Amino acid sequence: MPKVQLHVDTDRDVHIGIAGPLNHSTWAALRRECHELEDVRTVVIDVSGVQSIDSAGIGVLLMIRECAEKKKGRVKIIGAMRNPSVTQVIKLAHLDKIFEIE
Repeated sequence: MPKVQLHVDTDRDVHIGIAGPLNHSTWAALRRECHELEDVRTVVIDVSGVQSIDSAGIGVLLMIRECAEKKKGRVKIIGAMRNPSVTQVIKLAHLDKIFEIE
């Protein structure tokens, strides 16, 4: 079961930490949070604790991006380079072309 932590700071930045697999279970947990984001400037997704990403996990990242863009925000993914399998999925899905990756 994935673990999701959400923190909103005073500068309208949202930090989402995900540990475990990034899959359909993560999607269910984040879908509720995504629609409650208001006046977001930047969403930072920390995937350093992610073990694997499947197609639903890619969908999670795209859903967060869509929510942020609707509110004129941007999304940054951090920690992706810590796990070669996560890095590989990000590159194969061309997520590195649409997300800021650190």
